[in-house]
Amino acid sequence: MGFHLFRSRHAFEHEHRSRPSARIRLERDGHAHIRRMAAAIESVPWTNTLLSLLWFGGPVTIAGALGGYYLGYGHLPTMANLIFFFFFAVLTGTSGIISTILNNYRRAGRYRRAAQRIARVMSALPDIIHATRNLSVEGLEGEARQREAATLLLRRPDLSPAGLELAAQELLGDETHARLLVDIDVYRRQGLFARIQDLYDEHHDTLSAQLSALDELAPEAASLLRDRFQGRAPQLYDGVPRPPNFIENILAAIEEDDDLLMTMKDVEAMLVLAFELINGRELPTLMFEYKGQWRRARMLDTLERARSRYRIAQATGLSRLRTLSSYLAEQEDTLVEDTPVGLRSDVLLERTREAMDDLAQRIHQQADHVEAHRHDIETHQQLRTSARTLSNAMRLFRHMRHGYEQTGRHHAQLLRLSERWDKHSEETPRLHLKGTRPGLRIREDSIALDDHDKATFHRQLLAFLDTDVLPRLNRETPRAFTADTAKRLAIEIAVILEPMVHLSHPEVQRAIYATHAADFSPIEPHLSGASKAALGAALVSEVRDDLSRSAESLALALVRHYRIELEDDTIDFLHRHYGARRNMLTLVSKHDERQRRPVSLLSQGLPSIGPPSRLWYRALVRARQVLG
Repeated sequence: MGFHLFRSRHAFEHEHRSRPSARIRLERDGHAHIRRMAAAIESVPWTNTLLSLLWFGGPVTIAGALGGYYLGYGHLPTMANLIFFFFFAVLTGTSGIISTILNNYRRAGRYRRAAQRIARVMSALPDIIHATRNLSVEGLEGEARQREAATLLLRRPDLSPAGLELAAQELLGDETHARLLVDIDVYRRQGLFARIQDLYDEHHDTLSAQLSALDELAPEAASLLRDRFQGRAPQLYDGVPRPPNFIENILAAIEEDDDLLMTMKDVEAMLVLAFELINGRELPTLMFEYKGQWRRARMLDTLERARSRYRIAQATGLSRLRTLSSYLAEQEDTLVEDTPVGLRSDVLLERTREAMDDLAQRIHQQADHVEAHRHDIETHQQLRTSARTLSNAMRLFRHMRHGYEQTGRHHAQLLRLSERWDKHSEETPRLHLKGTRPGLRIREDSIALDDHDKATFHRQLLAFLDTDVLPRLNRETPRAFTADTAKRLAIEIAVILEPMVHLSHPEVQRAIYATHAADFSPIEPHLSGASKAALGAALVSEVRDDLSRSAESLALALVRHYRIELEDDTIDFLHRHYGARRNMLTLVSKHDERQRRPVSLLSQGLPSIGPPSRLWYRALVRARQVLG
């Protein structure tokens, strides 16, 4: 088993942040970052404008007047004409200078207001991200809450030894192995990986048993903990994976007017995306384009959009299943404790249906008790709560079934378009990496906000924050900031970003999902706004753009959808420029033509949902009859 020594390009260790000189430098960098953003939005180089006015209002105007007079009259102007030209140039130049000074004075006010807006948004968004993360943990109970909190700790690249010991104790319940993890981390910081190997081999059997048991409950936590025991810590340049389909969940909540369709993890992901974009993150994208006949180019665009919609629809069904499971986990007294990342969809569906069956049976029991004891107010309230929970869960279940039905429709449309592409292809198109010959090409693009977009975003978001969010966030009690407030904020951000980056477009969503988010965990709530701005910009620049998965996906699409053979120069290009794995590309290129399907089978990867249980309907009817 190999161990690797990773080095971060920036030092965000706790001891460095605690030094006064480091904090002062961080404040200075943050103020400079805010000034640069405000200057790019509102300010103009007024000194250059002033010099231009002096030049054009003086020598240029006089020279132009003299030249024009000479060409028109055939001789130089008289002294009276010269005096006229001179005073005209002086008056126009002076007027221009005065108007420029007044205009820049007015712009200075806008510059200060822009800087204040930027500073307030930069200060507020990280705190809101922390508050949203707390709400996500708050919705869980018991051991599920412990596991989620410990997982969040393990994601931090700069986690202290005390934090590591706490996380291991919460997940494993074993003080010996928790202390072992601290020893391993000390050796990791010194690069003594041979000693780490000794300790890991010594405790391998007992550790493997504990981690295998944890795999069943929290796969992500088990993976993070396994890496830590092997001397591998998360790195800032790797970023963190984004929740699947979070944009589509929020857009569906807007369209259906039902905020239950989004989870708190979706909200957190939208906040993180917004903070990345205003800090200058550029998300790279890879896509196809066709050079040649306009009809085939249009067919390619249509096929690519259909393929994107189908992939989004595939993810939507599973995402809504996770939303339903998360909702049940957030309610009291349900069989679903949490919705760990990495759990198979069939297992998740089975747990969800069992929880809803149990809830329906409990409603019948509570209804019997209420009928026998009419004055039992506590059971009466429990019945009302259980009925409301089951009603909301059934609504989410119907949304989930609708999502899988949409997958079927998009699949059928993709099949038709793929067959049409094959039918109208007189010859197999080629992928051209350069030149102007007709054929398919890979086009690189990026998703980012320009200066005007950032100004609009800060202005519109701050108006919403001042009205509905900051008054709640600044209260002493943390419960003032609720899940409903966080979801309204995520919807507002999606609405603001839509005309700027077109979040509703499937190809944009695919590009965002293919990238890892910046890890903002080093930004702590007690830091000042300037420090948060400096850290935010540094953390965004730290993330390494990885296009390897996108390149491999494009290679598979070339072979499967467009029947293009991957030649050696194409494999070299994708490996050299985008980091695609050569063995994966070679495997794709050797795919047997007879085994190729233009579109994957719909049955693959989709669990059998089944109709809503009649037990659920009968339970709701019984509850309504008893409650009146």
